[in-house]
Amino acid sequence: VLKRQALEDAEKLRELDREKTSFFQNVSHELRTPLTLILNPLEQASARHAGDESIALASRNARRLLRLVNQLLDFQKLEAGKKSIELTPVDLTKFIRVCGDYFASACSSKDVEFHVVHGAGINTNDDGVFIRGEVDALEKVAFNYLSNALKFTPRGGRVELGVELEGVSPPMVKLYVRDTGPGISVEGQDKLFKVF
Repeated sequence: VLKRQALEDAEKLRELDREKTSFFQNVSHELRTPLTLILNPLEQASARHAGDESIALASRNARRLLRLVNQLLDFQKLEAGKKSIELTPVDLTKFIRVCGDYFASACSSKDVEFHVVHGAGINTNDDGVFIRGEVDALEKVAFNYLSNALKFTPRGGRVELGVELEGVSPPMVKLYVRDTGPGISVEGQDKLFKVF
């Protein structure tokens, strides 16, 4: 009797998981269509008004939102075993500049200083600092840290996104976010990266 109950419970959990996956796929598909319809006029407006930073910012963020929706779809494929992680060379010096472009205006509107820092061991005249990774996943982690830093940093504070080299053989690359906010509680630290 217990074995049969355990099998029934396991089947119910599998069914719930299938429903959850289907729900996320449907929502992601439904979000992608209006985002595409928003992006096209934004791209056209951006081309017509090349100097308008507000339009450029809206366009960048709409593209980022579309990438996030696509990531949701990819995540579902990954969970279902229909997609594998593809590691490619990522230049972290360029990566932090791009992330910085997204966050500079948000920090400015909250009266928070924002800096992109090429720290110890990084020569910006070099060809870059490369790692093998998946840029969308790295972006998601960096944006979560930057969003939290901005959220908890008081007006007049500072947020810093940086990359630096540590050690020599082999050198280790450190990507970091620092801020003048209160920091992450011990309970919060235990939850870091569980989703990722």
